[in-house]
Amino acid sequence: MNDLKFAFRQVLKNPGFTTVAVLTLALGIGANTAIFSSLDKVLLRTLPYHDPDRLVTVWLKGAKEWGGDRIPLSVADLLDWRANSAGFEGVGAWSQNNFNYKGGDVPEEVFGATVTANLFDILGVKPILGRTFLPEEQAPGGGRVAVVSERFWRNRLGADPNVVGQAVTLDGSPATIVGVMPNPFDFLQGRVEFWMAMQLQTPSRRGPFFLRGLARLEPGVTVDQAKASMRVRAARWQGRELKADEGATVLPLKEFMVGETRPVLLLLFGAVTLVLLIASVNVANLALARTTARLKEFSIRAALGANRLTIIRQLLTESLLIAFLGGVCGLVLAKWGTDVLQKFGSDIGPRLQPAGINAHALGWAAFLSVTAGLLFGLVPALRSSTPNLNAMLKEGGRGSSAGVGRRGLRELFVVAEVGLALMLLAAAGLLLKSSWRLQQVDPGVQHERVLTAQVTLSPAKYTNRVQRVAFFQELRSRLRTLPGVQVAAFASGLPNRQSWSDGFTIEGQPPPSDGKVLGAEVLAITPDHFRAVGISLQQGRDFTDADREGASRVLIINQALAARFFANQNPIGKRLVTGSPRPDNPFMEIVGVVGDVNYLGLAQEAPSAIYLPYAQNPWSTLYLTIRSVADPVSLVSSVRLAVRELDSDLALADIHPMEELLSESTAVYRLRAGLITAFTVVAVLLAALGIYAVITQVMAQRTHELGIRMALGAQRLDVLALVLRQGMGLTVAGMAIGLAGAFALTRLLEGMLFRVRPTDPFTYATVIVLLGAVALLACYLPARRATKIDPMEALHYE
Repeated sequence: MNDLKFAFRQVLKNPGFTTVAVLTLALGIGANTAIFSSLDKVLLRTLPYHDPDRLVTVWLKGAKEWGGDRIPLSVADLLDWRANSAGFEGVGAWSQNNFNYKGGDVPEEVFGATVTANLFDILGVKPILGRTFLPEEQAPGGGRVAVVSERFWRNRLGADPNVVGQAVTLDGSPATIVGVMPNPFDFLQGRVEFWMAMQLQTPSRRGPFFLRGLARLEPGVTVDQAKASMRVRAARWQGRELKADEGATVLPLKEFMVGETRPVLLLLFGAVTLVLLIASVNVANLALARTTARLKEFSIRAALGANRLTIIRQLLTESLLIAFLGGVCGLVLAKWGTDVLQKFGSDIGPRLQPAGINAHALGWAAFLSVTAGLLFGLVPALRSSTPNLNAMLKEGGRGSSAGVGRRGLRELFVVAEVGLALMLLAAAGLLLKSSWRLQQVDPGVQHERVLTAQVTLSPAKYTNRVQRVAFFQELRSRLRTLPGVQVAAFASGLPNRQSWSDGFTIEGQPPPSDGKVLGAEVLAITPDHFRAVGISLQQGRDFTDADREGASRVLIINQALAARFFANQNPIGKRLVTGSPRPDNPFMEIVGVVGDVNYLGLAQEAPSAIYLPYAQNPWSTLYLTIRSVADPVSLVSSVRLAVRELDSDLALADIHPMEELLSESTAVYRLRAGLITAFTVVAVLLAALGIYAVITQVMAQRTHELGIRMALGAQRLDVLALVLRQGMGLTVAGMAIGLAGAFALTRLLEGMLFRVRPTDPFTYATVIVLLGAVALLACYLPARRATKIDPMEALHYE
């Protein structure tokens, strides 16, 4: 307690040192705690399902541009795997499916999923009210039933305990609620409000591919064994032996749910750890200077009988107290940081959003505070615990307040700070360049002044093709008359929005020799869609209103498909069909070729794409695309009114300018580059502060020497060069060490970079110049003061 009381007095006695040290540590601890909060939620906690390590997702494998090893399943795949489920306790599937919910006067769209009846049993999650789906409810005509989330039940249905058996209006027709799922049930990233039973019937062909498979492994079955089993089944479909990298993909559920969030979080956590190290080294440097000034105090203590352990304990108490104060301030910054992640983390995925400052985060902040206190307090304590007045006077001759040994240790700290800062700076430079390169990718569309929105028709209300076609034709006619509208059209898919994947067969061409699934993104569009979004027509013609039911069946392909399957040929007039040709599914004639669009994201290759005339392929869900003469957002209210005039049960959902859809492709790159850059700026400033503090102290120690030099004829430029040489020498040593660390660190970033090598010479050259310039400025300020020393005053320094 005496040590603690004395530590408080020392803290209050030195407010400048205390403030700088506390704020420096608060930056490191706060940033680290905020990132740890997300890391804890995403990577460290187990999934809230029964025996989650046995849960896997299952996918097909195919061409890289069509999804590679994560191609969705078809109904035929699902039924086959369920019938032959060796190695699995159960196989189910789900498909994202938003619904129009009408709980009041105005309908709204809610996030939902259509699932197989056994999906909840596979996950091992029980409802808090009611039940889940029965097998018979999965059969065609099995009834329209729904399971709702606890969040929806509490927020929209008033937590009514008698909700089971009540009806809600979804997509214009009633659905009976049979159960309520608990909130920790965060399947599909915690966004689902409704689950509907998927009604399956035996398909006539393999395709389309739109289901995500989920399975539970039998006890003792490994993921590798499950992959081998899936490959055997795929071989039976294709009638040949498959290699280990062909057939199907089996992926642990947690790996699927975490996705690309894992490397981003680990990268951010590594960055904030480096920032905390730099902060601790910086405070250690300040503490070393402070304890150096107290050497006479420690010598007197020793003369009065204090042993080494007593002095170490006193100094560690002071450092831990400062670290505690830094930790408290760090928690405030961490709360602000978690709010930032809460706001922007959804750009990567809802699971990136932190859990908040809970018990885990508090424990981690306490651990960091103690560790930081020991890191920056131990070295000064050990160095100052054996004071020797005679040795100190010998080292500190001619007015020096610190010995050469202590100065050398402080310089070593500066070298370490510069090295760590350069490692972070190199990583930030590579990520920034990668983000810039990604934004230079041509998306294949002209996104300026384009409004997009989703419209979903009720299957119960629009029961046949004629009704669906008539509705969208009438809505398109009304939208084209709105003031400010240049072009209005509809499409079943947009960049970064769902599109339909399907296999296809080209007339007269054999299937691919590699045996992989042959497929493309398939979109049904109305006339003028290409004009609305700015997709260039390369050959042939666009669709017209004459391409309707009963007319010749036609389609348009993109350049990627034409280059792959019609190389050195004119594809116009060739014929192909989605799926396999049948009497009810005849070949269609190619009437046009359009430019490629990155439907799967700007970082992915443009996939093969097939466009079908909507009037011949009427789907229930379409995306509106309007090109306007002004700000497209100004049209939203007019578009809503036009939709409601045609059908008061329909909701206009997912409303965004096209620019926002495209920016989602770069969100991951921009977010991690921005966060790493922010942490790097802090690290570089701390390193510059360290250089400035050391050079300032060294100049104070050498005042007498500099006065003599100037009295003997040294010019101001000579003194400036002397000081800069010492400071830049430390910087060069730190950058040499940092470069070696950066080469090792940035290789871990290879999977996060886009068209940038981890050893990009331009980035490293820029980083070295930038850090060198900052270090030069940090050296120049004390050097400039040194050139203004009055020789007469310096000679009387002591």
